[in-house]
Amino acid sequence: MKGFWKPILIICMVASLAFYQAYQWAAHYYMGRAQNEAKATLGLVVEAVDQAIGRFQPIPTLIASDPAFQQLLGKNGPDGNTPYLNEKLRQIALSIGASEVYLMGLTGQTIATSNYRDEDSFLGRNFSFRPYFSEAISGETSMFHALGTTSGERGFFFSAPVLDGVEIVGVVTVKLPADTIEREWHDLGRDIIMADENGIIFMSSRADFRLRSLAPLSPDVRQNIIATRQFPVNELAPLNVATDAIGQEAVQLKLALNGVPYAYLANSRPLSLAGWHGIVLTPVETVQQQVIRTLLLAGFAAVAAILAILVFWQRRTNALQLMQFERQQREMLEAKVQERTVDLNAANANLQQEVTERRATEDLLRKSQKELVQAGKLAALGQMSAAISHEINQPLGAIKSYAANASEFMARNQLDEARENVDIIGQMTDRITDISHHLRNFARQPGDKLRVIDVAEVIDETLGIVGPQLRSCHAEVRFDRPNAPILALGGKLRLQQVLVNMVTNALEAMSQDPKPLIELGIEEREAEVDIHMRDYGHGVADEILELVFDAFYTTKSSGSGMGLGMSISQNIINDFGGALKVANHPVRGAIFTVTLRKPGFAHPNEALT
Repeated sequence: MKGFWKPILIICMVASLAFYQAYQWAAHYYMGRAQNEAKATLGLVVEAVDQAIGRFQPIPTLIASDPAFQQLLGKNGPDGNTPYLNEKLRQIALSIGASEVYLMGLTGQTIATSNYRDEDSFLGRNFSFRPYFSEAISGETSMFHALGTTSGERGFFFSAPVLDGVEIVGVVTVKLPADTIEREWHDLGRDIIMADENGIIFMSSRADFRLRSLAPLSPDVRQNIIATRQFPVNELAPLNVATDAIGQEAVQLKLALNGVPYAYLANSRPLSLAGWHGIVLTPVETVQQQVIRTLLLAGFAAVAAILAILVFWQRRTNALQLMQFERQQREMLEAKVQERTVDLNAANANLQQEVTERRATEDLLRKSQKELVQAGKLAALGQMSAAISHEINQPLGAIKSYAANASEFMARNQLDEARENVDIIGQMTDRITDISHHLRNFARQPGDKLRVIDVAEVIDETLGIVGPQLRSCHAEVRFDRPNAPILALGGKLRLQQVLVNMVTNALEAMSQDPKPLIELGIEEREAEVDIHMRDYGHGVADEILELVFDAFYTTKSSGSGMGLGMSISQNIINDFGGALKVANHPVRGAIFTVTLRKPGFAHPNEALT
């Protein structure tokens, strides 16, 4: 019997010692983490309070420098502008987040205030008993915290003297409500306290802490509070903190609220305000709960470890059986692998066939794309037909007229005049020839290989192609043409197709504009050349920017297009090894950018002719 209990006793002692050490470690760890988190929270809260106070301190001086308020408090006294100045103060209070902004005369009586509309307006009220008035009337800026005698709300009062030249004629005061600073504290998960130089809790995340003192107040402090009407002194009940809550290191303190004892871990930090301290209270019970949860988890882990050891020994006894079973499974697996290899070979053969079929499909798709490009050209010619007809009919009519005139002049033996008409007829004929030449080249089936092309020259020819359409729309094209050739890789006719499509889309985007404007530019970089085209339409909606180049996507009405133009254009530029992009201009309209590679930066497997 003795031999049975001895190992049990040893196990219990070891377990007790391990539990004690685990408790000490967990308590130290969670207490340290709670202090670090409290310090971080306290740093944020103190910095926020300091920033709020610092932001409001210069505001009264700025308001006091307004000539309108100086005139109101000057030697001539109030005038008919008082209602306007009341409203002006109200607007100032709304804009800076103040609860009240008000002006007082030399006697402390309020002359103008931002709360003039309220039932408890400050108009006519005298605040000469407040320190912020007496300090400001003596020429100094002042800050005072108190409970409002009219509103009953806690706030910081910032004041400054109003000067008429060098003479003090009044005081301006701005009130910052304390609850605007406290508003964000409720979500921090800790109790926050802001105590003033007298140990009075002026702000807190808990309402039952506010306007209570950390310790009993001295008679002098109580008398000063009564004289300045800072707080209702009879309501400043002490918290009876068992330990001083303010110190450089964290302290554990106990206090009782409504007869219920509480234990806290207190971290404090001074504010920029003299004598003020911020305090973060972390309930000790919360830390203890974390320690207990950790110990419970550790206990469960220990039990799990013991169970794991038992399972290990249980499996160890069946090791030989498991090895035999694994050998059988391995032989079965090898047989399945061989069977699977045969299936994979068959699948690989099918995949090779699919690859061959896909390549054939891609060749067919590429051929169809070329046909679509040609069809797009013919469609563009169809869209421009009315303008082209007008462009050709105009010189034809002129030729007919000048021919009749030449015949008449010859009949009169006026040979010089007849010769001049014949020359004009020749010019008109050349004009028709140019139009025909551009259209014939544009409609021609393009070659497949990349060439070195002059980008500026291609743009010139494109403008010649769409010239009739531009003139019929009364459109203006601004092209900042470079003086020297700009060389890039591409197909001349296919690039013309892209540019014609872009110009046509730009004109459609500005169809409601009586004088459309298109801007063209060329940007040359180290390895690439960019062609920018901007219109002054309504731009492209953000939700469809990514859909512009999708096949069969169009925003035009039914029957106005199949939505292939921009998709074909992008495929053409991709074939060149370039890119086609669209973006909205920050001011107005859309910008299409064609990017082409320079000749020296071609891929080695590309054939250049």
